[in-house]
Amino acid sequence: MMRREPGLRTLVAILAAGGVLLVPGTAGAAIPGRTESPVHWEYSQDFCGVGVDWDTGWVPSGSDVQVRIQFRIACDFQSELDGKGVLVWPPATQLFFQGDPRGGDFSQAIGVFFDARIRWDIDTPIGHSRGEMPIPYVPHIDIGCLDRGMQFTPFLLSGNPDRPAHLLCQVPRFLVFSYDILDLVLPEISAFASVNIKIYLSIDLHSYLQGNKIVVSEHEQEILEEYGRAFVYPRGSPMLNLTAQYFADLSHQMIVTIHPEVEFEVLGFDFGFDIIDVGIPIPEMSDQWIYDPQELTFYFPDIEAAPELDFGRTQVGRPRMKRFAVENVGFQDLELYARTGLPFGVDPRLGDPEEPPMTIPAPGLEDIIVSFDPDGEGTARGVLRFETNDPDEPWVDVRLIGEATYDDVGEYTDPDDCEGDECFTGGGWASTGCGCRTTSTSSSGPLAAALAVLAAALLGRRRRRSG
Repeated sequence: MMRREPGLRTLVAILAAGGVLLVPGTAGAAIPGRTESPVHWEYSQDFCGVGVDWDTGWVPSGSDVQVRIQFRIACDFQSELDGKGVLVWPPATQLFFQGDPRGGDFSQAIGVFFDARIRWDIDTPIGHSRGEMPIPYVPHIDIGCLDRGMQFTPFLLSGNPDRPAHLLCQVPRFLVFSYDILDLVLPEISAFASVNIKIYLSIDLHSYLQGNKIVVSEHEQEILEEYGRAFVYPRGSPMLNLTAQYFADLSHQMIVTIHPEVEFEVLGFDFGFDIIDVGIPIPEMSDQWIYDPQELTFYFPDIEAAPELDFGRTQVGRPRMKRFAVENVGFQDLELYARTGLPFGVDPRLGDPEEPPMTIPAPGLEDIIVSFDPDGEGTARGVLRFETNDPDEPWVDVRLIGEATYDDVGEYTDPDDCEGDECFTGGGWASTGCGCRTTSTSSSGPLAAALAVLAAALLGRRRRRSG
């Protein structure tokens, strides 16, 4: 049975337990981690190339002048989405997507092809005219929405007030056809009179791009809303590859308005009238865009440490200190806190949540000094707990064991044994004479200073036997 004696070690333990040294088995929150992978989706489609032919029929119905226009709209729509997949943890490793500012682009290019006929049944100042003919001027018109685009912050999933991405192509009325009927029916009087039939068109086209979902290869999970998350599983590897596929809905709403006019000119006098404008709503068109899957690669820290640290036979009154190697075999910086309980010890600041965690670059290795200071005979067992930002090993427990005796055990000769300043040379912990890491500021205040003095006194008591 180990016997406790009041003294310097007890005072150190009491001070340490005052806020920075935890007993074995006490679980703090694992250190949050984050890693990112860029993602780029793009899609292009000649959406209007299929099934977008319209015949207006004779309009306006019952009018003296009617037109029948058949037209085909040719259009090309493109979108690009730039952002990143983000993995965060703990408690579980979750994936969400974050768009780059103005990293979304939605653009269109539109053209219209016409085929038209006209018929009339009108009274003119010089007589009645009636007839039907093809409209000889059938243009191919780019209606003014060429390479028109908008930028936005993706991703276009529900839950964002700026959804969906909206393109408005608004073309004011433009002349499609102008023809003097008298040139056809009464050419002998066209020198001093004319009856011009003019047809104008205007177009309003609204196009909407709305994100539907992102499907992640990890168990085919779906992310359906902005910053929605999917669970992923690193499985112990410092690198994780995933595929993600983007699905979106494209829809259009279009109104084509026909503006027919009749204009008379007799002996230099002009007059005319507008025929009723006719708005032709085009049935709403929609389609689903399925973007190509994109590969994402995420990199993690990865802790590697021996499962046990054995101090062997240790003489009561002669604390033993060992270097314990912690290695980062991953691809990102490893952050950790370390805690244990009496009769074992580590630098109290290693377990202080008000201090920044210890950082081991990738790849890299650092030594942590662990002490065994028994105050009575017997076998001592404990746990050295690491709290890390390793996503699949947020807590790592190292078994501590030591055999305490009052017998003279001779010199400590294990290669990992160290004494005094030699314990703190090299690696990431500077030699301060107290076992504390060097920091510009300390949130521990007087407590840290007291620990430093007491630990220095404790180290001063250690002496190697001369054999």
